Amino acid sequence: MRRTILGGAILSAALLTATTANPAQAASSVPPVMLGCSTAGSSGSITIDNWTGPDATVKLAISLYDTAADGHHSRIRLVSKDTFGNRHYWPWRMNYDGQGNGKSWKTTASHTNGLFDLGVEVATFEGDTMQNACSDW
Repeated sequence: MRRTILGGAILSAALLTATTANPAQAASSVPPVMLGCSTAGSSGSITIDNWTGPDATVKLAISLYDTAADGHHSRIRLVSKDTFGNRHYWPWRMNYDGQGNGKSWKTTASHTNGLFDLGVEVATFEGDTMQNACSDW
């Protein structure tokens, strides 16, 4: 599934900027977007906030869970497309804590060539070998 809310976010921000005196209010009124998926052994999501346009620094709340007693670990990462349509694969976040355990992170992302489409990949790994994966775009 592809998530492209940029046009709506820009339109919403433009309308709010036109009707408010404070641009910070316009930026904070763009609703967060949550992307996530589950695959055998792993489940994760990323909530994206402050996605007001391609030059925005987005806030990310990342959650990752190991869902199987299979001896494998879980990983999650952000994937983005820039103004040229190139995909940028952000570093993996890992959970080695075993079945039933989750990890969470708060961070930000921005790219010199813009953030257009944003997605998430969740995977189960054995060492550095991917066993299975899912994505949400």
